[in-house]
Amino acid sequence: MKKTFFYAAAVALIAWGMTACGASTEPAEATATTYQLDGNATTLKWKGTYAGDGHSHSGTVKISKGSISYMDDTFDSGSFTIDMKTIQNELTLEMGSEDLNSSIMGEGLFNTTQFPNVDVVVNSISDKEIDATLKVAGKAVPAKMPLTIKKTTNEFTAKGKFTIDFSPMDAEGFKPGTEKGKEMQYIKPGVEFELNLVMKANASK
Repeated sequence: MKKTFFYAAAVALIAWGMTACGASTEPAEATATTYQLDGNATTLKWKGTYAGDGHSHSGTVKISKGSISYMDDTFDSGSFTIDMKTIQNELTLEMGSEDLNSSIMGEGLFNTTQFPNVDVVVNSISDKEIDATLKVAGKAVPAKMPLTIKKTTNEFTAKGKFTIDFSPMDAEGFKPGTEKGKEMQYIKPGVEFELNLVMKANASK
């Protein structure tokens, strides 16, 4: 009788232990967080340099929309849109700012009449770099951007300077001239940028 009682108690104890262990191993539900662009706080500066005499022009262009998504702390996806019609330069009207903008937005470079936006697809994000692919004037341009990146539950920021090589565009304005004496009258395809990206979080299960 005692053996039967102890046997039953042991079986019950083992069954309870297995149930408790099983309950404790259920994975926690992942939290999806999407960071949306704060357009008012975000800035993107550019600087292009001529190959011949080395003089340069600089200015700004606006990121019109963008989002980055994480599952817990793991990057999931991200994309941005740069509105090329918002490009501005450092010159005044008297110095030729409109002529410079027309050149930048013309068919020889970014051809904004046909391609008004640059679409950016984020491939990966590490602690110190954003790897992305830009679709510029119908061409894919890879970009690795070393940045100071900070992510909290409420905000995502990325700041820093980097250079993007636009050679894959095969644009005439980025290539040496074919006319004699004008071989060096082109813009270097390595364009410098300074980004201050600010994004706000929307969290959900």
